[in-house]
Amino acid sequence: MSNVLHVAVSTNEGSANATVLQLTGPLDANTQGNLESAASDAIGNGAENIILEMGNVSYMSSAGLRAIHAITNKLNKSDNENAIKSDNLRIANPSEEVRKIFKTLGFDAYIDIFDDLDSAIDSF
Repeated sequence: MSNVLHVAVSTNEGSANATVLQLTGPLDANTQGNLESAASDAIGNGAENIILEMGNVSYMSSAGLRAIHAITNKLNKSDNENAIKSDNLRIANPSEEVRKIFKTLGFDAYIDIFDDLDSAIDSF
């Protein structure tokens, strides 16, 4: 297994602009910084809506979940800080292993998960 998480960044325009971070590789304590850095850069460049495309994530640990939680906190608007679900972060196309982790740990109650990227884009 590779110890590198690759993050490809693109912008898609739908009803609202969405920045897509396409992840490839493991998301764990060794690689979470790659994701957090890419997300921080995108937010710093004006991204308000982010989609994590996770079809090629080979493994995700609790450190990966912490990174996703940190991104959610950065995206939350002050007028929505008490919301249960994130208005600005979506998960698209997670692998079966990643989907199971989200569901088992209850993250699917806080972040909308979509089977494909187009549905995630259209949700904004």
